[in-house]
Amino acid sequence: MFWLSRPPYARWLAAFVVVVVGLVVEFREEPRVPHPFATQSIAVGEVIDSGRVQWTDVPAGLLPTVSLPMVAERPIAPGEPIPPGQGQASPNVPPDSWALEVPLPIGARAGMRVRLVTPTLSVDGIIVETMEGDFGERSGLVAVRAEDADAVAAAVLDAHVAVMVGG
Repeated sequence: MFWLSRPPYARWLAAFVVVVVGLVVEFREEPRVPHPFATQSIAVGEVIDSGRVQWTDVPAGLLPTVSLPMVAERPIAPGEPIPPGQGQASPNVPPDSWALEVPLPIGARAGMRVRLVTPTLSVDGIIVETMEGDFGERSGLVAVRAEDADAVAAAVLDAHVAVMVGG
């Protein structure tokens, strides 16, 4: 007789395990990461730094990571998450200096001293930022004294500048 046979304990146990595993997966705590949210209105071109944001934990992968400081490329309202792709904040150019983009030798890094040699003068500077082009060429922003900036810029435009890296 069918109704007098043994109950299907193995099936009940398997169903119970499936339900428990499903509940654990559904209600487990998601990993969270901090993300900056604007605490005030930020206009285009303003620097976004830690004083203008509040860090709030959000689920990992919900918002792309950003690094501060940066420059706003669009208006940002209070409470809005800081979007990626904003411009980087201007590099730390020393007072009474101007920064210009010059080709850099391999191994040059931000903070290194350089000497820019043109046909008419030799100028000391400091690398404030490095960049790498799509085809492996390297360039960077080099800060030079304000009184030498025009002559060095003219030499860079004419491609008559050599960059020496110092220690």
